Amino acid sequence: MPVYAYRAITSSGGMRDARIEAASESQAKALLRKKGEQVLQIKAMAVEQTAEQSVRLKKKSSPDEVAGAIRQMSILVRAGVPLVEGLKGLAEQARSQTLKTAMEDITLSVSQGTNLSDAFSKHPALFPTLAVEMAKVAEAGGNLSEALERLADHMETGAEIGRKIKAALAYPVVVMIISVVTVIVMVTFILPRFMKLFDQMGAKLPWTTKTLMTISHATITYWYLFILGAVGIFYAVRQYKNSAAGKRKLDQIALKLPIVGDIVSKVVLNRVLASMSTLLSSGVPMVKTLETSAAAANNEIVKEALLQARKDVAEGSATSQSLKTTGVFPPLVLQMVASGEKTGELPAMLEYICTMYARETDAKVKSLTSVIEPIMIVVLGMIVGFIAMSVIVPIYSLVGGVK
Repeated sequence: MPVYAYRAITSSGGMRDARIEAASESQAKALLRKKGEQVLQIKAMAVEQTAEQSVRLKKKSSPDEVAGAIRQMSILVRAGVPLVEGLKGLAEQARSQTLKTAMEDITLSVSQGTNLSDAFSKHPALFPTLAVEMAKVAEAGGNLSEALERLADHMETGAEIGRKIKAALAYPVVVMIISVVTVIVMVTFILPRFMKLFDQMGAKLPWTTKTLMTISHATITYWYLFILGAVGIFYAVRQYKNSAAGKRKLDQIALKLPIVGDIVSKVVLNRVLASMSTLLSSGVPMVKTLETSAAAANNEIVKEALLQARKDVAEGSATSQSLKTTGVFPPLVLQMVASGEKTGELPAMLEYICTMYARETDAKVKSLTSVIEPIMIVVLGMIVGFIAMSVIVPIYSLVGGVK
């Protein structure tokens, strides 16, 4: 639908510059008159401009920033501030252009009579399916402020887990980059100078030095092939990862990897169970809860399991039995879900599991990092030592020949 930028005098006598979606300019003016605004100037936005805006809205913003905006929205609604006015204030305060543009678009949609859930659904990169469903529940008679607060809690918890994992893996990644750069510099710049010296003096070279000479020669002579190969491998892996079969296979491998698989499994389950707890606490039916949580799983194996469980629950099966049939969920989860069904405290049980999994994930990531760090240092030392010995041994050979 075309978008029109306009300037108008509001019912309170103030000046307003904003945008409105309408099928035509006359319809846009009619909508504004209904809102009590006197149009001074209106102009259709260029197609390129709206396309640029659409691309910009697809880019993800910081989860912390989005969670903060939702929490502020909850506080404003609880304080009695009109929703449109609150959304406009959040758009003006947004730090990133991505969130600012999205909030402006949401404000415009809500001011034209669109439900908040439908306005959220236009920006899936910022507001996930969980946000849409919780807004729908609140619109159907729930407490919007409470629903937004629960949503903010959920998003902040997920962001916190992601930050901890990134912080734990930062050191190993830095060591790996340093290792690669060190090897490239030694093989392409330092080693060739020594090789020329050894060749001129007729030094007897061990197999390690000969191997490095071959690698060095290939790297310097055919460097473009290495770059093309790396780009080709990256592109092929990316295409495979983005395909349905490739994503499913990689997700399956990620869950079965030694040590790492357990961490991935707990992170995915934490995300899913937290979504279920949040939705159930807001009064969302179990069938819809399983469907929405499947969209939040970000793992094809767990997603398929949840959708299968949703189908079984819709046919009358108990949730615990439906999850057990999939063979994906661990016994502890199944036991807690069964207990929650019997006692009527399923959201609280799921929240307890999430808290426990978050602690276990944090501990295992730290433990894994403490193991990876010395291993990578040893590997880096072995690589540098191998290169150093390949240079030092021929030097000793030359010194011995001189003596």
